[in-house]
Amino acid sequence: MNADAPKSARPLNAREVATEVLFRVAKDDAYAAPTLDAALQRGALSRRDRALATTLVYDTLRVVSDLDREINRHLKKRGALDPYVRAALRVATFALLHLSRVPARATVNETVALVRKKRGRPVSGFVNAVLRKIAAGRPESPERPTSLSLPKWIRKRLVASVGAERAEAFTSSRTDTLDLCVLGDRDAVARSLVEHHPELELTPGQTPTCLKLRRAGDPRELHGYADGDFFVQEEGSQEIARLVNALPGEHVGDLCAGRGGKTLHFARDVGATGQVTAIELHEARVEQISARLQRSGLRVPVALETIDLTVGTGGFDESFDRVLVDAPCSGLGTAWRRPELLLRITPAKITELALLQRQIVDSAARCLKPGGLLIYAVCSFLSEERVDIPHGFDHVGLDSEDADGVVRLGAWRGTDAYQIFCSRKPGSMG
Repeated sequence: MNADAPKSARPLNAREVATEVLFRVAKDDAYAAPTLDAALQRGALSRRDRALATTLVYDTLRVVSDLDREINRHLKKRGALDPYVRAALRVATFALLHLSRVPARATVNETVALVRKKRGRPVSGFVNAVLRKIAAGRPESPERPTSLSLPKWIRKRLVASVGAERAEAFTSSRTDTLDLCVLGDRDAVARSLVEHHPELELTPGQTPTCLKLRRAGDPRELHGYADGDFFVQEEGSQEIARLVNALPGEHVGDLCAGRGGKTLHFARDVGATGQVTAIELHEARVEQISARLQRSGLRVPVALETIDLTVGTGGFDESFDRVLVDAPCSGLGTAWRRPELLLRITPAKITELALLQRQIVDSAARCLKPGGLLIYAVCSFLSEERVDIPHGFDHVGLDSEDADGVVRLGAWRGTDAYQIFCSRKPGSMG
């Protein structure tokens, strides 16, 4: 059976699941979370093995640069490896160097057997030789990594963009909470969650709508989820919605609405006399916004539009009192949660994204009424993903730790890394 077998073929254990997921991430640019979820459902693993597979996938990706350097040290030829073999070596090398509970012999033998089944005996012999060399240098007490391993070019730009202290905080502060957004009574929801789920570790976030959970499991199984008491949203994303500061009666545009998390904030904030328009390029996400609105129970007019803002405004010229552009970006600020990004983002991709961001901001500027506010945000720390203030607009300083009035969120605030800018269109609103 090879790695491209039909979906009905079921992985047998945690190592096979993890290897299959990393193979798909590298070969097909797949996202780790949905790929892992699908593999776990097919694999029928025990709860313990599900946890091990999850650890193998995410922690391997978080230090993949270090693992590749170690693997490459033991290769006679530095040519490209078969993607499946590379995935198997990455998983096994991570286990050898960082997991004390998995015996070295078991790691080597299981990986060799897996590669033999997928790629044949000669290739498995090569894998055996490489892993035995790596196993010979295994630490006496392997420990799980505590820092992200960034490619050199990303680390260099991280330090240049936010400074050495914040860069260290970003790479060394593990992000492992499940963040909930509560648009109603946060304290009441917290009490209810603790009452129904005493195993939860729950703390309030710094943003007034945020609850941070550990030991939460599947959030869809938490008490109150079905009733719309809360939804999953990382705290930094909630903070962006707060900084937009939508006011009662306003018409607010959520111009890159995604799945609509911030749209719900704006619907609450503008109230019954206001209006929200959520614009998204992808129809599937628009459908998800509609489902979220229905579950939330909010009764505020929300218009859902599918528009490509890189080519125009869709007729919304001078329509909004304020707009948020949560722009498509590298997403590197979310690398703890989505470490597969470290494999796919390149300098060329950053340049491509910067052009896209500029085009969207130009359309957003046209959508604003005179005197309206444009808030621009990216879940990235890179200075290359900032945009210049649109022509004629005035910079508006936000409540920021930094003198330039730009909000930079990150591990130093308990969130993923973001940059948020605000500017005002010339003129005044009636």
